[in-house]
Amino acid sequence: MASRGYTVGATPPQVVWTVVRGDTASFRVYVTDDARQPINVPDWTIDMDIKRSSTQITSVTPAATEDDDDGEFTVSLSAAQTELLETDDIFDIQLTDETRVWTVVQGKMLVIEDVTD
Repeated sequence: MASRGYTVGATPPQVVWTVVRGDTASFRVYVTDDARQPINVPDWTIDMDIKRSSTQITSVTPAATEDDDDGEFTVSLSAAQTELLETDDIFDIQLTDETRVWTVVQGKMLVIEDVTD
């Protein structure tokens, strides 16, 4: 009798985030629960680290803004933070509550050099 294989869990979405060095940058994340209903973002702590190899380059605290709808939050980098980045730096975004840690996005950076001073 042949054995069956099962896959459990899900790979977080993989994102390539393109930024121009020295510019501000942001993107919106939309998260739902298992029933595909928007999560209540204030119930979660949201953290993001950007690393090069195993060295942390910068840390970000994404948050819901007044422009975000239910289940949405915005990830933003300052101009000073994008100055530190290089192409292929990696990041992930984790949501945490009292009982769970959930990686909702993983990705890497694509950094374009600025032309205008």
